[in-house]
Amino acid sequence: MSDMSNLKYRILIIDNSSDTKQSLEDFLDDGEFMFEQEFSIDKGYKKIQKQHYDLIITEIQLGENQMTGLEMLQKVRESNSTVPFVILTDQSSVEISVKAINYGVAGYLVKPLVPSEVSETIKRAIRHHKGRFLKGELENYRMENIFSAVIASEERSILKLLDTVDNLIELVYPNDTGGFSDLKMAIYEGLSNAVEHGNSNQSDKNIFFKLNLRMDRITVHIRDEGEGFNSHEIGRQRRGMKELNRGLDLIHHLMDEVSFNTKGNEINLLKIF
Repeated sequence: MSDMSNLKYRILIIDNSSDTKQSLEDFLDDGEFMFEQEFSIDKGYKKIQKQHYDLIITEIQLGENQMTGLEMLQKVRESNSTVPFVILTDQSSVEISVKAINYGVAGYLVKPLVPSEVSETIKRAIRHHKGRFLKGELENYRMENIFSAVIASEERSILKLLDTVDNLIELVYPNDTGGFSDLKMAIYEGLSNAVEHGNSNQSDKNIFFKLNLRMDRITVHIRDEGEGFNSHEIGRQRRGMKELNRGLDLIHHLMDEVSFNTKGNEINLLKIF
């Protein structure tokens, strides 16, 4: 009889730095994971075809003469494999996010690696993947998917991010596609306010976005780099605030709950369904 306590999750790392594997082993030193590494995407893909892995962590680009991490992910999905992928990158990219989500990416790790982010991302990716194969309903089961992005204060970045949100919602709630128009409109208004009123249309300033998808609710956090405002007195403020008031009224109408942080440069949205 096999000892279940000896079972480990097998993780393949595809990256050209041996420091990455060492860091992951240090951050997740709990005996639950077993790491292997390949230094080229081509070799990593061959290994995936021959062996079972519970998670793949891969760079996007490791050389001009080999396939990219996204191309490998596409090939793996075309073979009907559902193994979760985590993208390893030097900086957050909404463009990459959109393409990767189309093929089913489970998360992102941005270098330099942060221990808490590594642990949360890897464990969530494996837990969610395993949960998809459970038969029946578990009384205490909670589904949760978190997506974060940093975008520039410009319209095209907003539209790319909204495409990403569309793809995420379609993946997580496949039976409710098209039923989240209110949420998407509220997110667009929140992002537009962050660009125009928060960051004063300065494209060199960032907007910080976080989306949390759960079984019964969705929460959204949008933060800009502006000075903020007093949300309790906004109705009394006049100059340049008419459009902001109108946008916030619409958001309040569309969402179940709307709140702000103390500084007034972050809006939090809640949609219950």
